[in-house]
Amino acid sequence: MTSLFILIGIVVFFSLSVYFWNTIQRRKGVSEAEPETYARPDGCCGAHAVCEHPADELNCAPDYFDDEELDRFERRLSHEYSDEEAEEFREIFNTMLDEEKTLWLRSLRMRHIGLPQQVKKELLEAMKSLPKSQQIA
Repeated sequence: MTSLFILIGIVVFFSLSVYFWNTIQRRKGVSEAEPETYARPDGCCGAHAVCEHPADELNCAPDYFDDEELDRFERRLSHEYSDEEAEEFREIFNTMLDEEKTLWLRSLRMRHIGLPQQVKKELLEAMKSLPKSQQIA
């Protein structure tokens, strides 16, 4: 019986340690990465986890979908958006053509703009409902 209490104590200790560590890290915030962190090797477009396209074959600049106003959200964490700001993302997403939605999400990623937590699940569900030919960018 004593070993059971010791085991429970160890589990509780580690759980609390992980909780407090995460809390401290969140309060510190996300630090700005060094510019060289985002440097791409020559010939890589940066649109894929593993480079598939040379830079000269594919335009590596992010496409804009009449959403330049979203650039003010660059590097903002998904839980930091207000409901009004999240509504801007929802409105833009809902007004674009289905075949543009994947490209728009890729453009946001290339511009370091995260989706607001309030709309992330909704937009991902909408993307899953698109035909497979429109999901691949």
